[in-house]
Formats: sequence, C-alpha cells, structure tokens
Amino acid sequence: MKKLLKNLFILLPVFVSFLCTKTYALEIIYPKTPNTESTADTIFIIGNTQPDAKLTINGNPVKVYDNGGFVEVVPLKSGFNRITIDSKNSSQHDIMYYMVKKVAKKPSSQTDEPVIEFKENEIIYAATARSNTPLRAQPDEYARRITHLDANTALMLNGKKGDYYRVSLAPNINVWVKEKDIVQYSKLEGKMLADATGVNLSDDGNYNYIKTDLSFPVPYKLTETDTGLRMDLYNIKKNPADTVLFKTSGAVKSLAINTIGPDNVSSYFIELNQKLWGYDVCYEGNTLVLKIRKAPDIDKQKPLNGLTIAIDAGHGGTDDDGAIGPTGVKEKDINLDIAKKLQILLETSGAKVIMTRNDDTAVDLYERIKIAQQNNALILLSLHANALEDGKNPYLKHGSASYYYNRQAINLARTMRDAMVENLGTMDDGVAMKSLAITRATLPLSVILEVGYMINPNDYALLTQDSFRQKAAQAIKSGLEKYLLNSINE
Repeated sequence: MKKLLKNLFILLPVFVSFLCTKTYALEIIYPKTPNTESTADTIFIIGNTQPDAKLTINGNPVKVYDNGGFVEVVPLKSGFNRITIDSKNSSQHDIMYYMVKKVAKKPSSQTDEPVIEFKENEIIYAATARSNTPLRAQPDEYARRITHLDANTALMLNGKKGDYYRVSLAPNINVWVKEKDIVQYSKLEGKMLADATGVNLSDDGNYNYIKTDLSFPVPYKLTETDTGLRMDLYNIKKNPADTVLFKTSGAVKSLAINTIGPDNVSSYFIELNQKLWGYDVCYEGNTLVLKIRKAPDIDKQKPLNGLTIAIDAGHGGTDDDGAIGPTGVKEKDINLDIAKKLQILLETSGAKVIMTRNDDTAVDLYERIKIAQQNNALILLSLHANALEDGKNPYLKHGSASYYYNRQAINLARTMRDAMVENLGTMDDGVAMKSLAITRATLPLSVILEVGYMINPNDYALLTQDSFRQKAAQAIKSGLEKYLLNSINE
C-alpha cells in the first residue's frame, strides 16, 4: 500500500501540471508530453519562460535567453527519471514536473531469424512492384542500399529471412528486397537469363541516351567513376554490343561493353567529356534507358541566367512541422520564408525557379523530386533547419551543414556549406553523406542544406530574425553561383 501511495505521489504532479500548462508563462516544447520514454543517456528540455525569470531544472541553474527560450541537457538513469522545471521572477512562480523512463534499445526483430534456403537450383521469380525499389546489402530497413530498380524488373529469389527475400544478381552477389516491394510469379528450375538484342546511342538538346533492348527487364546498378559511369546489367546471357565500336557525341566520350563471363553480368563503361550533371535510368517496356545530362551553358558574367533551379522548403502541412524551437516557431515556416527569399534572388539573376511548395502544404518526399524532374531542374536545393535526437548535445553540435548521397553532388554540398559558414558566421557543422530521399536522387543534382539548428538557442535566435533569413538566402545564392563558375573550370 505504501508503495502504491508513493507511485501516486510521483505521478500526480505530472498530471496536474499537464492540465494547467496553458495558463503558465512557462512552456515546454520538448518533450511533447509530461510522461515519455527514451533509450538515450540524456534528454534535452526545450521551452520558454519570462526573459527575466530564474530557471532551474532539477535544482541546476539554466540560462534563459533574451527571447525567453532555453535548452538544457538532462542526464538519464535507467528506469524512471523525475524532472522538475522551476521558473520564478518577481511576479510569477511556475513549476512543472516531467517523468522520463529510460528504457533499453529494442534489438532488431529479425536479428536471430534464420535464413530459409530454397532448394538447390529452385528459384522463385518475381518482379518489383513499384519504381525506386531498393535492393539492400542485408535484410534490414537500415542496411546499405545497393541499387534502386524500376517497376516490373524481374528478380531471381533464392532465400528468405523475415519479411525480406534474398535476390541473386550473380553467382557470388546476393542482395535483399522487402517482401512488400515485389510481386511473386512462379517457381522454376534453373536460371532465366535475358538477351540484349541491341544497344544504341542518341541525344537531344539536354541529354545523351544509351538504350539497351532486352528480352525482359533485368536488375541493374549504376556506379559513378572518376571518368563517368559504370552500368552493370545482371542475369544477361548475351549482348552482341560487346563487339561494337560506338560513335559517340555530346556528353559521352566513349562507350565500351565487356564480354559476358560466367557471372552473367554485362558491364558498360561510359567515359564522359564533362563532369556529371545528373543521370537517370528507367525501363520503357523492355528497353533500359540511361540518360545523362549534358553540361549546361553557363554565362561567366551571369552564371544563373537561363538555368532551372528547384527549391524545396523542407516539411510542411498540418502533420509535419519539422523541428520546433524554444519559443514555438516551427521549422517548416523558417524553411518556407528562406525559400521564398531565395526564389526572388535567383529569379532576379535570370534563373527559372521551381518551388516544391509555396505555402504550408504537405508534399510527399518523392513528389518533391518528381516536381524538380518534370520541370527539368538542373539543381535541387532542399532547405532545412536542423535538430538532434536525444543523447546529443545541441550546445556542442550546431551551425550550418549540408548533406549529399551521390558522388556527383559532393562539390555542390561542400560549396554550399562553405558559403553559409562564411557569410552567416555560423559554426561549421560539416558536409555529410546521408541516405535520404532527396539526396539519393541522381537527377537533378540534389543536396540538403541545414542553415542552422532550431534547438540551439543561438542559432534559433538568428533563424527567427527576418534579416538573418534574408542573409541566408543571399549566402545560398552566392554559393550556387560559385559552384556554377567553378564547374566551368573542372
């Protein structure tokens, strides 16, 4: 009975404070609820109070910034952690109580599941059910992506683990595909291999095309190289084009196709006359089409003139606010305002600007890429203001950063990061390779820009200033111009 009363005593203040939160000058932005769980060793408390208040969390003094905002990192021990937030000035005294339960990280649900091996020489044939289907190195949602395939690509399955099937690309190359991403057809004895019946090159004003006619769609992988691209086609029986000397033009300097060996892989080695400006691959029926963007015509005096740039204001809509700062400003609104300011600057410099959203609208991540592609954008910049997960320290990690995924976008990411740091005076938060929907796009050149951190009080104070957001837009424009001019000399 004593133990029960003790638990009620602990939980009651939490419940009462939750009911009364809206009448307090003290407001907690994060955690979102007074009772929560975390697997991290620390949690941060984000909120605001009167600028002149004396604030303590668990008895420790906490700095309150001029806008009333505060952020404090609180250590967690295993089990329940009672957090007391006390704000007091000459006219008001507010106390809130939070209960954070530190729990152990859950192991992967498929870690101990065995691989179900199919019978030797028995293969289940299937096809990808959607475009952009990922094949992964391991049967895990967070495993490295090996390639992305178009819809209706034929796959040979030779094993299963949990909700993943193992895919045979070659005798010594196996990858994994999620069960929900495929449609099964039938079981067959032995391999079903495709014939390449023709390879041809063509071009138009914007792209070079390498088209391969096949008896049925097979898996493929593209790899960026020092001189261009390598494309591997799997489960190929023959490709007569391995003896052809191709006449090339435009972006393509040379094309060589290897002789198919016992691995049934047909490899294309594509040397370019230029740096990579984006590429894409898809099936048109049974024809695999690789398109490579030709280098744009860049004016040294007005580098943005005539170019199409897509601007993506990250997040948006009623269900996706992004990060929320100490005084309650939402990341989605910061992003959109910078995007609109940038739009004006780029259009004034002669660019055609494509906005993935112009207001507080929810737009699917892949739809954002599609909008840029349908408008033939050369570059896609996705604008964000960063946050951190529990266990990190926003006072140590903050500033401006950029993210890329494909090798062709590294220099763009570096140049944009440099421009933000140099022009905004923010800390250098680095350039990182990140597998995100926007950064994985190979067409157009795509990077994510993190102007600052919503949960760092200093960055946040800047992000909420209109003059700083204008300065950020100008820094991004300058970085884009520098990248374009540097590209002329590459």
